[in-house]
Amino acid sequence: MVTFRGEIGDADLANIGPATKSHPLFDPNFSEIVDFSAVTGGNVSTGALQALARHESIYDRASKHVVIAPQPHVFGLSRMFQVYAEATRPNTMVVHSLDEARKRLGLQA
Repeated sequence: MVTFRGEIGDADLANIGPATKSHPLFDPNFSEIVDFSAVTGGNVSTGALQALARHESIYDRASKHVVIAPQPHVFGLSRMFQVYAEATRPNTMVVHSLDEARKRLGLQA
């Protein structure tokens, strides 16, 4: 699970993969949750979303990617990423809450 807080920008998105992959417990067979619930603002460009989406995922192709985006503008950007990432992350889902994310991954609350 990756959690963002405060203001975020293009560099924050670009660093998700390298930071996650460098974690000693990282396993490419895991599924992931990216939580934007605590994001208060920032500036994320469409170009950064497209670049991240086109970059091959660090996870196995069968892994699920669940994005938590309760704010309307973050939800919209996350859905845009989902469309761009159809080829590299076919199991991407965008939800509004952690409970929804857990359900999508088949996890108990």
